[in-house]
Amino acid sequence: MESDTIVALSTPPGEGGIGIVRMSGSNSLNIALKCFVPAKSKRKNAPSLTPRKLTYGHLVDEKGSIIDEVLLCYMPAPNTYTREDIVEINTHSGVLLVKTIIKLLLKNGARLAEPGEFTKRAFLNGRIDLIQAESILSVIRARSEKALKAAQKSLTGHFSEEIKNILLELQEILAEIEAGLEFYQDDLQDEVANEEVLLEKVRKLVSKIEQIQKKGDKGRIFQDGLKTVIAGRPNVGKSSLYNFLLGEERAIVTEIPGTTRDLLIEYVKIKGIPLKIIDTAGIHKKGEIDPIEKIGITYSKKAIKEADLIIFILDASLGITDEDIWIYNNLIAENADAVLFLANKVDLGRKINREVFKEKFKTDFYIEISVKTGEGLNKLEDEVERLAFSGEAIEEESIIVLQLRQQELITKAKKHLQNAMQAMERGIPLDIVSIDLQLAVDTFHEMLGENIGGDLLDNIFSKFCIGK
Repeated sequence: MESDTIVALSTPPGEGGIGIVRMSGSNSLNIALKCFVPAKSKRKNAPSLTPRKLTYGHLVDEKGSIIDEVLLCYMPAPNTYTREDIVEINTHSGVLLVKTIIKLLLKNGARLAEPGEFTKRAFLNGRIDLIQAESILSVIRARSEKALKAAQKSLTGHFSEEIKNILLELQEILAEIEAGLEFYQDDLQDEVANEEVLLEKVRKLVSKIEQIQKKGDKGRIFQDGLKTVIAGRPNVGKSSLYNFLLGEERAIVTEIPGTTRDLLIEYVKIKGIPLKIIDTAGIHKKGEIDPIEKIGITYSKKAIKEADLIIFILDASLGITDEDIWIYNNLIAENADAVLFLANKVDLGRKINREVFKEKFKTDFYIEISVKTGEGLNKLEDEVERLAFSGEAIEEESIIVLQLRQQELITKAKKHLQNAMQAMERGIPLDIVSIDLQLAVDTFHEMLGENIGGDLLDNIFSKFCIGK
């Protein structure tokens, strides 16, 4: 356990109903009693508080002046968030008041907590592993109900157990290799048979990792949002659709082409799926473009290239134009699998020829809509849901919310296992193959937070807020 006692505000800063100031460390209770007077007592350092019970009283300074009336709760180790003694002070929430209380506790022996230090102590003291610690961040940042439930599941240790099971299987394979190197050294036929069995076991582990990656891809969408770009030439209704999806006016809608000059980004949910919607500047094939509009178009091109879903809008009342074709061929075609075509303004006419459409865009599927009247917009929502997950039904069990560090380590472990598979298929000696298998083992240990350096830990927990 850490020797010093830390303190921080654990509720959002600013004015509010309640502010909770939290201390953790072996000296938490002693520090609290130096400045807390229970309501039924007239002196500080009153008799011991009843653990896990709220006690009403006052915080006072060194002169005995009342700072605030509070509720104080003392929670002794080890059954606490950090596995250390914890004291939580429920006070009236105000910027100056909370600052005064923390200053008082610092004066009496506490130190200010670093970002994520309470959770870091929970990890260092063995209450949670690193995967569980990172899942707390996923819980806090969840943008959908499915992401929240998946993160909560990881917090309880479900994903950690999945990784530990893979790790155990890997260690068993290494043990078999070590034993086999001695046992089969005089029997080449048995050695070959053993290698085939081991190769199949490694293949199965790679398959399990690929399933985790697939679940992680789904989790990323529910956590971060499907990166959705609304694209098209100027004045086809991009900003109107953007405002409709948001349920409010955020983009300027006029008859003047080029009104949107920068990227407008917001989050919305369609059928439970969070979308990070980007309304792009209208893209021109040629002609006069002012410098500011040119910058917006450059950003639009980048957003289209990186999008998970591209909503490409055409003007149904005008039909397919040369500019539509140019935009598709030069900016969108390379990401064609992510495109959803909309023919907007059908209330003004339907002039899109389906045969020409198929010839130019290599598909005959588009949705006719009118943002103005609402026609076809329910079909748009259905299609977004289908495209997001390639038509698959999404169950809670098929989602894992992974932090970037975890994604990178899973990819790294998979690469080591694939290297081992290729080596075994080429007949490389097992003692050489075991090097990559051991590297995969080390990678999974790193995922769980075992044998990990202090600098890396500091970097992980620096992403948390102070007080968590």
